[in-house]
Amino acid sequence: MANGKLLLAGVFVVSAAVGVIPLFLHDKESVISRLNAPLGVGSTDTAQAAGRGAGALGSSLGQYGDKALDRGALSGEEKMKLFEAEQAYYNALEEVLVQRYLADFFEQYQKDNKLADAGAAQAKYFSEKVVVAEAEIEKFLLENKDNPGLQKVPEDQRKGQVKNYLEGRSRQGVMRELVDQARASGKVKVAMARPIEPKLDVALGTNPAFGSPDAKITIVEFADYQCPFCARFIPSLKEILKKYDGKVKWVYRDFPLREIHPEAAPAAIAARCAGQQGKFWEAHGKLFDNYATLSNDLYVAMGKEFGLDVAKYESCRNDPATAAAVMTDQMDGNKYGVQGTPTYFVNGRKAPGDAREMTRIIEEELAKL
Repeated sequence: MANGKLLLAGVFVVSAAVGVIPLFLHDKESVISRLNAPLGVGSTDTAQAAGRGAGALGSSLGQYGDKALDRGALSGEEKMKLFEAEQAYYNALEEVLVQRYLADFFEQYQKDNKLADAGAAQAKYFSEKVVVAEAEIEKFLLENKDNPGLQKVPEDQRKGQVKNYLEGRSRQGVMRELVDQARASGKVKVAMARPIEPKLDVALGTNPAFGSPDAKITIVEFADYQCPFCARFIPSLKEILKKYDGKVKWVYRDFPLREIHPEAAPAAIAARCAGQQGKFWEAHGKLFDNYATLSNDLYVAMGKEFGLDVAKYESCRNDPATAAAVMTDQMDGNKYGVQGTPTYFVNGRKAPGDAREMTRIIEEELAKL
Protein backbone atom coordinates (compact mmCIF):
# COMPACT_ATOMS: atom_id res chain seq x y z
CA MET A 1 0.00 0.00 0.00
CA ALA A 2 1.13 3.56 -0.63
CA ASN A 3 1.95 6.05 2.06
CA GLY A 4 -0.48 8.51 3.64
CA LYS A 5 0.58 11.24 1.24
CA LEU A 6 -0.80 9.28 -1.71
CA LEU A 7 -4.05 8.56 0.08
CA LEU A 8 -4.49 12.21 1.04
CA ALA A 9 -3.97 13.20 -2.59
CA GLY A 10 -6.70 10.76 -3.49
CA VAL A 11 -9.12 12.46 -1.08
CA PHE A 12 -8.64 15.84 -2.71
CA VAL A 13 -8.69 14.66 -6.33
CA VAL A 14 -11.54 12.26 -6.14
CA SER A 15 -13.67 14.79 -4.34
CA ALA A 16 -13.09 17.15 -7.23
CA ALA A 17 -13.93 14.34 -9.65
CA VAL A 18 -17.31 13.62 -8.07
CA GLY A 19 -18.04 17.30 -7.68
CA VAL A 20 -18.41 17.50 -3.90
CA ILE A 21 -16.61 19.20 -1.05
CA PRO A 22 -13.57 17.12 0.07
CA LEU A 23 -14.59 14.71 2.79
CA PHE A 24 -11.19 14.55 4.57
CA LEU A 25 -11.57 11.04 5.93
CA HIS A 26 -9.47 11.51 9.06
CA ASP A 27 -10.65 8.26 10.63
CA LYS A 28 -10.58 5.71 7.82
CA GLU A 29 -10.90 2.79 10.24
CA SER A 30 -14.31 4.04 11.45
CA VAL A 31 -15.49 4.29 7.85
CA ILE A 32 -14.29 0.77 7.08
CA SER A 33 -16.02 -0.53 10.22
CA ARG A 34 -19.24 1.04 8.96
CA LEU A 35 -18.84 -0.88 5.74
CA ASN A 36 -18.71 -4.12 7.73
CA ALA A 37 -21.69 -3.26 9.94
CA PRO A 38 -24.85 -5.43 9.79
CA LEU A 39 -26.70 -2.65 7.91
CA GLY A 40 -24.64 -3.71 4.90
CA VAL A 41 -24.57 -1.37 1.94
CA GLY A 42 -24.60 -4.38 -0.33
CA SER A 43 -27.90 -5.73 0.99
CA THR A 44 -30.73 -6.12 -1.48
CA ASP A 45 -33.17 -4.00 0.57
CA THR A 46 -30.75 -1.12 0.89
CA ALA A 47 -29.75 -1.17 -2.76
CA GLN A 48 -33.38 -1.28 -3.86
CA ALA A 49 -34.25 1.59 -1.54
CA ALA A 50 -31.37 3.63 -2.92
CA GLY A 51 -32.49 2.85 -6.44
CA ARG A 52 -35.89 4.33 -5.62
CA GLY A 53 -34.14 7.54 -4.61
CA ALA A 54 -34.23 6.77 -0.90
CA GLY A 55 -30.50 6.15 -0.46
CA ALA A 56 -29.89 3.94 2.58
CA LEU A 57 -33.43 4.40 3.92
CA GLY A 58 -36.80 3.26 2.63
CA SER A 59 -40.04 5.23 2.45
CA SER A 60 -40.96 4.72 6.10
CA LEU A 61 -38.52 6.63 8.30
CA GLY A 62 -39.83 5.88 11.78
CA GLN A 63 -42.18 7.45 14.26
CA TYR A 64 -42.37 10.25 16.80
CA GLY A 65 -44.88 9.86 19.60
CA ASP A 66 -47.77 7.92 18.09
CA LYS A 67 -47.24 9.32 14.58
CA ALA A 68 -45.47 7.53 11.72
CA LEU A 69 -43.20 9.56 9.47
CA ASP A 70 -43.01 8.79 5.76
CA ARG A 71 -40.39 10.24 3.43
CA GLY A 72 -43.09 11.85 1.30
CA ALA A 73 -44.25 13.92 4.29
CA LEU A 74 -40.89 15.65 4.74
CA SER A 75 -40.43 19.33 4.04
CA GLY A 76 -38.03 20.41 1.33
CA GLU A 77 -35.40 21.28 3.94
CA GLU A 78 -35.80 17.89 5.64
CA LYS A 79 -35.58 16.02 2.33
CA MET A 80 -32.37 17.82 1.46
CA LYS A 81 -30.88 17.13 4.88
CA LEU A 82 -31.44 13.38 4.50
CA PHE A 83 -30.27 13.34 0.89
CA GLU A 84 -27.04 15.13 1.78
CA ALA A 85 -26.36 12.65 4.59
CA GLU A 86 -26.99 9.71 2.25
CA GLN A 87 -24.87 11.32 -0.48
CA ALA A 88 -22.05 11.88 2.02
CA TYR A 89 -22.20 8.19 2.95
CA TYR A 90 -22.08 7.18 -0.72
CA ASN A 91 -19.14 9.52 -1.31
CA ALA A 92 -17.34 8.12 1.73
CA LEU A 93 -17.72 4.60 0.35
CA GLU A 94 -16.39 5.64 -3.03
CA GLU A 95 -13.57 7.60 -1.38
CA VAL A 96 -12.35 4.48 0.44
CA LEU A 97 -12.54 2.37 -2.72
CA VAL A 98 -10.73 4.93 -4.85
CA GLN A 99 -7.95 5.43 -2.32
CA ARG A 100 -7.34 1.68 -2.27
CA TYR A 101 -7.47 1.52 -6.07
CA LEU A 102 -4.94 4.36 -6.43
CA ALA A 103 -2.65 2.77 -3.85
CA ASP A 104 -2.66 -0.51 -5.80
CA PHE A 105 -2.29 1.30 -9.12
CA PHE A 106 0.84 3.20 -8.07
CA GLU A 107 2.27 0.19 -6.27
CA GLN A 108 2.04 -1.77 -9.53
CA TYR A 109 3.40 1.21 -11.51
CA GLN A 110 6.32 1.34 -9.09
CA LYS A 111 7.09 -2.35 -9.67
CA ASP A 112 6.70 -2.12 -13.44
CA ASN A 113 9.11 0.80 -13.63
CA LYS A 114 11.52 -0.50 -10.95
CA LEU A 115 11.19 2.65 -8.82
CA ALA A 116 12.22 3.14 -5.22
CA ASP A 117 8.82 3.90 -3.69
CA ALA A 118 5.26 5.06 -4.35
CA GLY A 119 6.31 8.71 -4.19
CA ALA A 120 8.74 8.17 -7.04
CA ALA A 121 6.04 6.34 -8.95
CA GLN A 122 3.66 9.29 -8.66
CA ALA A 123 6.40 11.74 -9.66
CA LYS A 124 7.24 9.76 -12.79
CA TYR A 125 3.60 9.20 -13.74
CA PHE A 126 2.75 12.88 -13.53
CA SER A 127 5.98 14.05 -15.17
CA GLU A 128 4.98 12.13 -18.28
CA LYS A 129 1.45 13.56 -18.39
CA VAL A 130 1.63 17.05 -16.91
CA VAL A 131 3.27 19.61 -19.18
CA VAL A 132 2.56 23.34 -18.94
CA ALA A 133 3.82 25.30 -21.94
CA GLU A 134 5.23 28.82 -21.65
CA ALA A 135 2.45 30.06 -23.94
CA GLU A 136 -0.18 28.73 -21.51
CA ILE A 137 1.41 30.65 -18.64
CA GLU A 138 1.55 33.88 -20.65
CA LYS A 139 -2.09 33.44 -21.71
CA PHE A 140 -3.18 33.00 -18.09
CA LEU A 141 -1.23 36.08 -17.00
CA LEU A 142 -2.80 38.16 -19.76
CA GLU A 143 -6.35 36.99 -19.05
CA ASN A 144 -5.94 37.63 -15.31
CA LYS A 145 -3.87 40.80 -15.41
CA ASP A 146 -6.54 42.71 -13.47
CA ASN A 147 -7.15 39.97 -10.91
CA PRO A 148 -6.70 41.57 -7.43
CA GLY A 149 -5.20 38.39 -5.98
CA LEU A 150 -2.60 38.14 -8.75
CA GLN A 151 -1.73 41.81 -8.37
CA LYS A 152 -0.71 41.16 -4.75
CA VAL A 153 1.99 38.71 -5.90
CA PRO A 154 5.37 40.39 -6.62
CA GLU A 155 5.80 40.64 -10.38
CA ASP A 156 9.00 38.59 -10.43
CA GLN A 157 7.17 35.72 -8.69
CA ARG A 158 3.92 35.68 -10.69
CA LYS A 159 5.10 33.46 -13.52
CA GLY A 160 6.40 30.80 -11.11
CA GLN A 161 3.23 30.81 -9.04
CA VAL A 162 1.03 30.63 -12.12
CA LYS A 163 3.08 27.70 -13.43
CA ASN A 164 2.65 25.87 -10.12
CA TYR A 165 -1.08 26.55 -10.20
CA LEU A 166 -1.49 25.33 -13.78
CA GLU A 167 0.57 22.22 -13.08
CA GLY A 168 -1.58 21.47 -10.05
CA ARG A 169 -4.75 21.91 -12.07
CA SER A 170 -3.40 19.66 -14.82
CA ARG A 171 -2.30 17.07 -12.25
CA GLN A 172 -5.80 17.06 -10.81
CA GLY A 173 -7.24 16.53 -14.29
CA VAL A 174 -4.89 13.59 -14.92
CA MET A 175 -5.90 11.97 -11.63
CA ARG A 176 -9.57 12.58 -12.38
CA GLU A 177 -9.17 10.88 -15.75
CA LEU A 178 -7.49 7.92 -14.06
CA VAL A 179 -10.37 7.60 -11.60
CA ASP A 180 -13.00 8.00 -14.34
CA GLN A 181 -11.37 5.18 -16.31
CA ALA A 182 -11.47 2.99 -13.20
CA ARG A 183 -15.16 3.71 -12.71
CA ALA A 184 -16.01 3.09 -16.37
CA SER A 185 -14.17 -0.23 -16.39
CA GLY A 186 -15.76 -1.40 -13.15
CA LYS A 187 -12.48 -1.38 -11.24
CA VAL A 188 -14.09 1.03 -8.77
CA LYS A 189 -17.70 0.21 -8.04
CA VAL A 190 -19.77 1.17 -5.00
CA ALA A 191 -22.08 -1.58 -3.75
CA MET A 192 -25.04 0.72 -3.37
CA ALA A 193 -26.99 2.79 -5.87
CA ARG A 194 -26.19 6.48 -5.99
CA PRO A 195 -28.83 8.37 -3.95
CA ILE A 196 -31.17 10.32 -6.20
CA GLU A 197 -31.70 14.00 -5.48
CA PRO A 198 -35.16 14.68 -4.07
CA LYS A 199 -37.26 16.67 -6.50
CA LEU A 200 -38.52 19.87 -4.90
CA ASP A 201 -41.10 22.32 -6.17
CA VAL A 202 -38.62 25.18 -6.51
CA ALA A 203 -40.30 28.49 -7.35
CA LEU A 204 -38.64 30.65 -10.01
CA GLY A 205 -38.94 34.00 -8.23
CA THR A 206 -39.32 37.28 -10.08
CA ASN A 207 -35.95 37.80 -11.81
CA PRO A 208 -35.92 37.25 -15.60
CA ALA A 209 -34.64 33.96 -16.97
CA PHE A 210 -31.56 33.63 -19.17
CA GLY A 211 -32.29 31.39 -22.15
CA SER A 212 -35.36 30.31 -24.05
CA PRO A 213 -38.61 30.84 -22.10
CA ASP A 214 -39.85 27.58 -23.66
CA ALA A 215 -36.92 25.52 -22.32
CA LYS A 216 -38.08 22.36 -20.53
CA ILE A 217 -35.08 22.29 -18.17
CA THR A 218 -34.65 25.09 -15.64
CA ILE A 219 -31.53 25.70 -13.57
CA VAL A 220 -32.43 27.76 -10.50
CA GLU A 221 -29.38 29.25 -8.81
CA PHE A 222 -29.36 30.71 -5.29
CA ALA A 223 -26.31 32.94 -5.09
CA ASP A 224 -24.64 35.99 -3.58
CA TYR A 225 -22.99 38.80 -5.56
CA GLN A 226 -19.90 38.75 -3.30
CA CYS A 227 -19.45 34.99 -3.59
CA PRO A 228 -16.24 34.13 -5.51
CA PHE A 229 -17.38 30.55 -6.15
CA CYS A 230 -20.59 31.83 -7.73
CA ALA A 231 -18.57 34.12 -10.00
CA ARG A 232 -16.20 31.33 -11.05
CA PHE A 233 -18.98 28.99 -12.13
CA ILE A 234 -20.72 31.50 -14.41
CA PRO A 235 -18.60 30.58 -17.49
CA SER A 236 -19.48 26.91 -16.95
CA LEU A 237 -23.17 27.76 -16.69
CA LYS A 238 -23.01 29.70 -19.94
CA GLU A 239 -21.27 26.77 -21.64
CA ILE A 240 -24.06 24.48 -20.47
CA LEU A 241 -26.67 26.90 -21.81
CA LYS A 242 -24.82 27.05 -25.13
CA LYS A 243 -24.60 23.25 -25.32
CA TYR A 244 -28.31 22.85 -24.61
CA ASP A 245 -29.46 25.92 -26.52
CA GLY A 246 -33.25 26.18 -26.39
CA LYS A 247 -33.53 23.29 -23.94
CA VAL A 248 -32.18 24.84 -20.73
CA LYS A 249 -32.80 28.19 -19.09
CA TRP A 250 -31.14 29.75 -16.03
CA VAL A 251 -32.93 31.60 -13.24
CA TYR A 252 -30.98 33.59 -10.66
CA ARG A 253 -32.36 34.00 -7.14
CA ASP A 254 -30.85 36.02 -4.33
CA PHE A 255 -29.35 34.42 -1.25
CA PRO A 256 -27.13 37.13 0.30
CA LEU A 257 -24.87 35.88 3.08
CA ARG A 258 -25.31 39.09 5.03
CA GLU A 259 -23.03 38.28 7.95
CA ILE A 260 -19.92 37.81 5.79
CA HIS A 261 -20.88 39.70 2.63
CA PRO A 262 -22.30 43.11 3.60
CA GLU A 263 -22.60 44.28 -0.02
CA ALA A 264 -24.48 41.21 -1.25
CA ALA A 265 -27.96 42.52 -0.43
CA PRO A 266 -27.36 46.08 -1.78
CA ALA A 267 -25.96 44.52 -4.98
CA ALA A 268 -29.01 42.28 -5.29
CA ILE A 269 -31.26 45.33 -4.94
CA ALA A 270 -29.27 47.18 -7.63
CA ALA A 271 -29.59 44.24 -10.04
CA ARG A 272 -33.33 43.99 -9.48
CA CYS A 273 -33.78 47.70 -10.10
CA ALA A 274 -31.76 47.49 -13.30
CA GLY A 275 -33.98 44.54 -14.19
CA GLN A 276 -37.08 46.71 -13.89
CA GLN A 277 -35.71 48.58 -16.90
CA GLY A 278 -34.67 45.48 -18.83
CA LYS A 279 -31.01 45.38 -17.76
CA PHE A 280 -30.97 42.62 -15.15
CA TRP A 281 -28.42 40.36 -16.83
CA GLU A 282 -26.17 43.29 -17.74
CA ALA A 283 -26.17 44.31 -14.07
CA HIS A 284 -25.68 40.70 -12.99
CA GLY A 285 -22.55 40.44 -15.16
CA LYS A 286 -21.18 43.79 -13.99
CA LEU A 287 -21.64 42.92 -10.33
CA PHE A 288 -19.99 39.52 -10.59
CA ASP A 289 -17.12 40.97 -12.63
CA ASN A 290 -16.53 43.25 -9.64
CA TYR A 291 -17.56 40.91 -6.81
CA ALA A 292 -14.45 41.76 -4.75
CA THR A 293 -14.95 45.54 -4.92
CA LEU A 294 -18.71 46.08 -4.73
CA SER A 295 -19.78 49.50 -3.43
CA ASN A 296 -22.52 52.09 -3.63
CA ASP A 297 -20.40 54.05 -6.12
CA LEU A 298 -20.58 51.09 -8.50
CA TYR A 299 -24.35 50.78 -8.14
CA VAL A 300 -24.80 54.48 -8.87
CA ALA A 301 -22.48 54.28 -11.89
CA MET A 302 -24.45 51.33 -13.28
CA GLY A 303 -27.50 53.52 -13.67
CA LYS A 304 -25.65 55.80 -16.07
CA GLU A 305 -23.63 53.06 -17.78
CA PHE A 306 -26.75 51.08 -18.72
CA GLY A 307 -28.71 54.15 -19.83
CA LEU A 308 -31.36 53.75 -17.15
CA ASP A 309 -33.89 56.30 -16.03
CA VAL A 310 -31.75 57.22 -13.04
CA ALA A 311 -34.57 58.73 -11.00
CA LYS A 312 -36.65 55.53 -11.29
CA TYR A 313 -33.58 53.39 -10.65
CA GLU A 314 -32.66 55.25 -7.47
CA SER A 315 -36.27 55.27 -6.30
CA CYS A 316 -36.36 51.50 -6.75
CA ARG A 317 -33.12 51.07 -4.81
CA ASN A 318 -34.62 52.93 -1.86
CA ASP A 319 -37.99 51.20 -2.02
CA PRO A 320 -38.52 48.74 0.90
CA ALA A 321 -40.44 46.50 -1.50
CA THR A 322 -37.23 45.77 -3.41
CA ALA A 323 -35.41 44.70 -0.24
CA ALA A 324 -38.45 42.59 0.64
CA ALA A 325 -38.21 40.80 -2.74
CA VAL A 326 -34.60 39.90 -1.98
CA MET A 327 -35.68 38.60 1.42
CA THR A 328 -38.42 36.50 -0.20
CA ASP A 329 -35.78 34.76 -2.32
CA GLN A 330 -33.70 34.09 0.77
CA MET A 331 -36.67 32.71 2.72
CA ASP A 332 -37.51 30.43 -0.21
CA GLY A 333 -33.90 29.25 -0.26
CA ASN A 334 -34.11 28.40 3.43
CA LYS A 335 -37.29 26.43 2.73
CA TYR A 336 -35.44 24.37 0.10
CA GLY A 337 -32.53 23.64 2.44
CA VAL A 338 -30.09 26.16 0.93
CA GLN A 339 -27.27 26.75 3.38
CA GLY A 340 -24.56 28.35 1.26
CA THR A 341 -23.80 29.74 -2.16
CA PRO A 342 -23.93 28.84 -4.90
CA THR A 343 -26.73 26.27 -4.65
CA TYR A 344 -28.30 24.96 -7.85
CA PHE A 345 -31.50 23.09 -8.64
CA VAL A 346 -32.15 21.45 -12.02
CA ASN A 347 -35.88 20.96 -12.47
CA GLY A 348 -36.11 20.84 -8.69
CA ARG A 349 -33.19 18.44 -8.18
CA LYS A 350 -30.24 19.81 -6.23
CA ALA A 351 -27.12 19.88 -8.39
CA PRO A 352 -23.50 20.53 -7.40
CA GLY A 353 -21.45 23.37 -8.83
CA ASP A 354 -19.70 20.93 -11.10
CA ALA A 355 -20.32 21.04 -14.85
CA ARG A 356 -20.11 17.27 -15.37
CA GLU A 357 -22.51 16.42 -12.55
CA MET A 358 -24.93 19.16 -13.60
CA THR A 359 -24.80 17.84 -17.17
CA ARG A 360 -25.57 14.34 -15.89
CA ILE A 361 -28.71 15.59 -14.15
CA ILE A 362 -29.75 17.61 -17.21
CA GLU A 363 -29.39 14.53 -19.41
CA GLU A 364 -31.49 12.49 -16.99
CA GLU A 365 -34.20 15.16 -17.02
CA LEU A 366 -34.15 15.43 -20.81
CA ALA A 367 -34.52 11.65 -21.08
CA LYS A 368 -37.83 11.92 -19.19
CA LEU A 369 -39.36 14.28 -21.76
